[in-house]
Amino acid sequence: FFLEFGIASTAATIVSGALAERCQVFAYFIYSVIICTFIYPPIAHWVWSDGWASATVEKEERLFGVGAIDFGGSAVVHMVGGITALIGAIIMGPRYNRFDSEGKPNSMIQQSSSFQTIGTFILWFGWYGFNCGSTLTLLESSADVAGKVAVTTTIGGISGGIASTILGRICDPYLDLAPTNNGILAGLVSITAGCAVVDVGYAAFIGVIGGLLCNGFSALLLKFHIDDVVDASPVHFACGTWGTIAAGLFATPSNVKMSYDTGSCGLFYKCNGNGPKQFAANLVVALAVIAWAGGISIIMFLILKKVNLLRVNRETEVVGLDIMDHGGSAYEYLPPQTDKSKRQSVVLTNELETLGRK
Repeated sequence: FFLEFGIASTAATIVSGALAERCQVFAYFIYSVIICTFIYPPIAHWVWSDGWASATVEKEERLFGVGAIDFGGSAVVHMVGGITALIGAIIMGPRYNRFDSEGKPNSMIQQSSSFQTIGTFILWFGWYGFNCGSTLTLLESSADVAGKVAVTTTIGGISGGIASTILGRICDPYLDLAPTNNGILAGLVSITAGCAVVDVGYAAFIGVIGGLLCNGFSALLLKFHIDDVVDASPVHFACGTWGTIAAGLFATPSNVKMSYDTGSCGLFYKCNGNGPKQFAANLVVALAVIAWAGGISIIMFLILKKVNLLRVNRETEVVGLDIMDHGGSAYEYLPPQTDKSKRQSVVLTNELETLGRK
């Protein structure tokens, strides 16, 4: 229960980053409840329990006779959160002044890179709990599986971070921590589905592709004027999809036998003709997640927007939700004797003056 509780909350919190700086706090409450109640549980049942896509049910009940491989949740967790974040960002629209009159993205004020990096390492550490913990036991061969998962998870995260850093340096004349941090997360998301069934070399390859894919998807969002503040959908949706497909490509027969004992393998291996079936099973699950989570998300966000519960007003967005909704500045320290209305006025004046100079 505790593991599923943590995983469900993870799927919900992914969305918050994409909608940051303009989403009403009650909208957070509403969509978190809906994700954890109606979107995530059925998908988890499909893949991780005795659902139609499970690889742990009897052979005749498995999808294409093999079932889908998603050991840690690239599809079940990350695609769910990522597609919901993407749809929310599209329906809500970009932040005020995110794009100029010609549609080109403006550089927005960012907060602490140190905190971002600390958060990345906290997430990375927690990933071992999710991925290694997905064995659910350390009896018999499960301890060996957990050890292997720890190695592939590490390699995937490192590879994604390195690839994203190099690409970021090629595209920009300086080294920025943000691409590195998101690249690490992209690599971790990418390896999550296949962490128990791929070899170390392919773990590195999967992580590299994840890091590059994250950057490319992020650039594509800007081209279409979609404002995902922390690149939640590139990291979780794009790389979650890639990770799900990659598990159906690179799963080795020996690793699948040790983790699932289904006699299956990825498309690039031979195992009694099960390779194409495994790839097809993972592809179908990815499409099913997009249809289920995406469909409910569209309805949910459109209703929230219709009843004016989705986005804050312009003044609140410009002044900041920290001051307007929570009574204090999270990043800018004003004199303690200044009352709330004066703090709002000071911050709003400074912001408007900055916009005027632009």
